Amino acid sequence: MDSFMDAQALLALTTTSLPLSAECSCLQRDLAGWSSWPVGYREEAFNKLGTLAKHSPEEATIDEYHPDGTLYWSPDAPIAPRFYPYNQSTVWQCAHCRRIYLRHNDDGAYHVERRIRLVQPFLITDAEHAHDGRDAHA
Repeated sequence: MDSFMDAQALLALTTTSLPLSAECSCLQRDLAGWSSWPVGYREEAFNKLGTLAKHSPEEATIDEYHPDGTLYWSPDAPIAPRFYPYNQSTVWQCAHCRRIYLRHNDDGAYHVERRIRLVQPFLITDAEHAHDGRDAHA
């Protein structure tokens, strides 16, 4: 079972990574916002550290958090662990530069798309959810 992380734990992890100006193969693509898993990226180049998922996918809310009008794809969208898709994301670290990434599976009607996003510490927010990230009907 994956180790659960909250917003504070995620923020603490970002302090051990190299600055964005440092070169690394994980920066081949702009992953500031959610993106499909890049074709040239290797799974072995990332280490899984834990999860932001406190509830099962069936119980987790699909509410998103965008107080400033951002969208799911926005590179400046807040990283709010109690809200979708962060509440179903796993936390990964580049084995070379130690940058932190989030990953989740975007389950569509006919396919599953693997998504990845670079964690930028200034976007992490510990926003409250009325049901602590759980769907109101779960």
